[in-house]
Amino acid sequence: MKSLLVASRFPLPPYTGDRLRTLIWLEAMSASTDLTLVCPPGNLGRSDVRHISARRSSAAFASSLARAGRSGLPMHALIAANYDWRRALNDAGSDFDVAVVLLSRLDPWAFHEIHARRFVLDAIDSLAMSVAERARQARGPMRLFWKREVSRTATLEKDVISRYDRIVVVSEEERALFGERAIAVPNGVEIAPLDAPRRSYDFGFWGRLSYFANRDAARILLDRLWPEIRRRCPRATLFIGGADAPDFVRDRDGSDGVTVESPMNDRTQALRSIRTALFPIRYGTGQSNKILEAGEAGCAIVSTMAGVRGLEDLAAVSLVADDERGIVDAACSLFDEPSEAEAMGARLRSLVVANYDRRRSLQRLIEIVHEERSTP
Repeated sequence: MKSLLVASRFPLPPYTGDRLRTLIWLEAMSASTDLTLVCPPGNLGRSDVRHISARRSSAAFASSLARAGRSGLPMHALIAANYDWRRALNDAGSDFDVAVVLLSRLDPWAFHEIHARRFVLDAIDSLAMSVAERARQARGPMRLFWKREVSRTATLEKDVISRYDRIVVVSEEERALFGERAIAVPNGVEIAPLDAPRRSYDFGFWGRLSYFANRDAARILLDRLWPEIRRRCPRATLFIGGADAPDFVRDRDGSDGVTVESPMNDRTQALRSIRTALFPIRYGTGQSNKILEAGEAGCAIVSTMAGVRGLEDLAAVSLVADDERGIVDAACSLFDEPSEAEAMGARLRSLVVANYDRRRSLQRLIEIVHEERSTP
């Protein structure tokens, strides 16, 4: 069986949601098909996958920009438009049994260049909802820009529904937005031994720190929550990790019990050094990988509702609050009762192992790859 996977970003290192999702598809498809990956250049380090590089092209970007203006496509889709997808997909060949396209923003530039018997779009989540979060966060002229992008992105997502045999998202919450052809398959998480970790940090927060939602949460944590937690719990310690930490995060390293690691050297071990994960997240769609990672590592969790989106079973055994006082109260209660934090972490770990083992997600994606073509 010949399969094609098309992604707008090279998947390594997997520090963004779409890069991680690309790697998961790559594992699922390479296990049971003759796979060709088309994406930007990089060293994949694998001989079992044929990698065709999509090269940057100013001519392709200019053409895409003109098309976006004529067709009312969202400007956000231009993130994927500065590559010569036509040439790369022509080099990839034709007669694929199935083609998987990552993210609706890539669809305008790639779909019509692909020759396959069946098409799958992995939207991951609703880009329109994500753009709406951007609009809610933006101020001034940028708020007007993002509001216009919401309607354009919603139109694009409505259009793609008719073009694909199957649409995949990560959570049931967003599946209904894409109609009857949609199916929810979470990323899941790789389960590793816990090995009685030493919890050297009382609290932790992590993620790609340049991403607007993580940057916003890190500022709230450092500027508003952490001073109050330290006032009430003077010996408390905080670990903040992730790629691309802004200066306001880096500047806090070594002061007020804060340790910053950017990028994270050993993610698995770093998370196992944290007793309670703190997620004061205000924006986000889909399903939070951080929650699954925290649960796998046996951390207790204090989060906003946005942080535990799409993971109701884990939210039910976490401490959830949307006001700053509630988050501080919850964090301090677990600091004062470390045995309760350990017990919560154990419960979360059990749920993640039982319900979110990545091997289940891989098997479900393999089944999608081998589905029969849907009736038009």
